[in-house]
Amino acid sequence: MKFALLCLFFLTQLLHAFHDEELQAVWDAIPDINEPRIEDYQRLEDYLKNGRRSYLDVLRKSPCARLNRMTQFQFLGPNGEMPIFEKHQFGTSSRSRCILLYASANGIYPQKARLLLSEIAECGYEGDVLLRIGGYPNTGHGGLRFCHIPYAFKAQFMLEAKLLGYDEVLWLDLAIHPWGNFDTPFLIIEETGYLLTEVGTLDGNAPLHLESAAASLSLPRGRYIEVPHLSSGILGLNMRNLEACALLDKWIRALERVYPAISWFPEELSLSVLAWRQGWEPSCCFGNLVCNEVEREDLEERPLVEFWLDTVR
Repeated sequence: MKFALLCLFFLTQLLHAFHDEELQAVWDAIPDINEPRIEDYQRLEDYLKNGRRSYLDVLRKSPCARLNRMTQFQFLGPNGEMPIFEKHQFGTSSRSRCILLYASANGIYPQKARLLLSEIAECGYEGDVLLRIGGYPNTGHGGLRFCHIPYAFKAQFMLEAKLLGYDEVLWLDLAIHPWGNFDTPFLIIEETGYLLTEVGTLDGNAPLHLESAAASLSLPRGRYIEVPHLSSGILGLNMRNLEACALLDKWIRALERVYPAISWFPEELSLSVLAWRQGWEPSCCFGNLVCNEVEREDLEERPLVEFWLDTVR
């Protein structure tokens, strides 16, 4: 009965396009969303930090550090510097593969992005790295229209890489550090069409997957046990693979509706449900590919580990 009521609520929501008058006023004040000026970024920053954003109310009932990261997003540098977008080429770089690194322009994130870039440069990786500090991915094609949607920047950066002509694309959270040269992850992406790692099921992380968000994806609580919870900390897609492109498109369209992303794993809930409905099996467990920082000295029984995860946020 509870799920039926939730579905009825979100069916009502979906019959109407998402609308926030305060956000709409910001959009209306920006002459060209694809070429934002400093004052446009400032308006958006102010909205994200100080706007009413009533669609986040369900998260405000039990706030955590993730909610702070959703609201304290920074597009401009500490002295008002415009966003940074860099392309780095390593090795022979056939332009077929790239790694995506993105940092909000505040806190420790710019330094973490630069550190990870240096580690990639030293590990023997061959390919491109696209680095963004501040701003928002895919700005030239309307990406900023997603900036109010928690963690939608990952899908937008994947789309941007696709539009730039890359084939194998790997998103890497700034807390994930390489040991190898990335050949194994990219081989998986090339051969299977994707790299998706699981961290149990949605049921195992149920309190963090709000039922209201799941209902907006037409997923009842009773089916959480069937759906692998996919981590987006490391995520790869082969843009030559039609099913991978279809998943990316569905993911973006789900996030665009906003309500599927109002959860404590905003981007992962929708990605998990959509990949499951597409019949995709996870490539491996997250822990088979990534270890914790304290585990780095004892990995004899985990030969496939390619990355380690820091605890600095």
